[in-house]
Amino acid sequence: MPVEWIPLVGILLNVASRVVENTGEALRYRKKCQLLRTRVQIITTHLRALNEAQWTPDPLATKDTLECLRQVLGRAEALVASCLRRKKAFDFLKAFRNKGEFAFVDEQISHIMEAFHLANYTLLLLLSNDRDDRIFMVVLDTLIEDGACRRLPQNKKDEVFKHMSGLPQSDNMPPEKRKRLDLITRDLRAGSYLRQCGFAGSTSSGNRGQNHNDDPVLKKVADLAEALVEEAKAVRSHNKEEVQRVAQLAQKVIYLLPHLQPPLPTRNQETITELQDDLNGALQNIAQHRPLQCGPSALTLRAGSFRRQEAKRIAELGNSIEKGYQTLTLKVVQHITTGNA
Repeated sequence: MPVEWIPLVGILLNVASRVVENTGEALRYRKKCQLLRTRVQIITTHLRALNEAQWTPDPLATKDTLECLRQVLGRAEALVASCLRRKKAFDFLKAFRNKGEFAFVDEQISHIMEAFHLANYTLLLLLSNDRDDRIFMVVLDTLIEDGACRRLPQNKKDEVFKHMSGLPQSDNMPPEKRKRLDLITRDLRAGSYLRQCGFAGSTSSGNRGQNHNDDPVLKKVADLAEALVEEAKAVRSHNKEEVQRVAQLAQKVIYLLPHLQPPLPTRNQETITELQDDLNGALQNIAQHRPLQCGPSALTLRAGSFRRQEAKRIAELGNSIEKGYQTLTLKVVQHITTGNA
């Protein structure tokens, strides 16, 4: 099936590049433009990974998502372009509309990134399952090499042949499985041909089975993410949207950590450390700035510019956590598919 979404990636990368460049020159809404810039940079990283892999679990869904992203980036480009000129005295209505447009674009980017994260995690699970299957293939290769099939009693050999005869004779069977099937058949009849066929059990199972709790840094990251998820549950109205987004990202980090098998933690130590710092910063920020339960005066203290500053800081930390999560996810996928990350 043709990969129809690939041409879209190049187009979107060009639009994203213009958005990032223009946000750095904004004369109005500079803080909002900076937040938008960070999110678009995260999208750019994902688009480049897509362009390199040229494969996703669901090509049609990917195309639909990219089409939506095309519209959103178009609106983001127009929005940033309007921020390249200084505000005039009569421009209050335009300013009000821009504030709403920033919120809309940010919300749409969140929806699109959620689709990308889901696709990445689906791919990660598919690849991980395939990697787990290879462990059993290593065991099977070792048993065949050791002559296990050859040493079976005749009645057991007949039973194995009976089960093998029920397998569909399909040309679509993967070459490795077909080769193993042929080797088992020959070994049952005449002895082990594994060595002379050059198909020894040389594949290594690696370091599977190591839990992230064995790595003190990953354990710390997991503890912080879990604490952040719990802390977010106590939030009622204080910057709730920003906090819940950070909590959702922390939950994704928790799901990702078991897939960070050696040597990935060592190779990506800087990214993991930054992710740990961001999670800790978010946790401290949310815990420290809970709404005070001291009467109406406390609510007054939390209002205005101070509350907006807190929301901006939480949003910045969320963007950084999302960037770290995405980077590590792509590294895991790359490691599984190529053995190099």
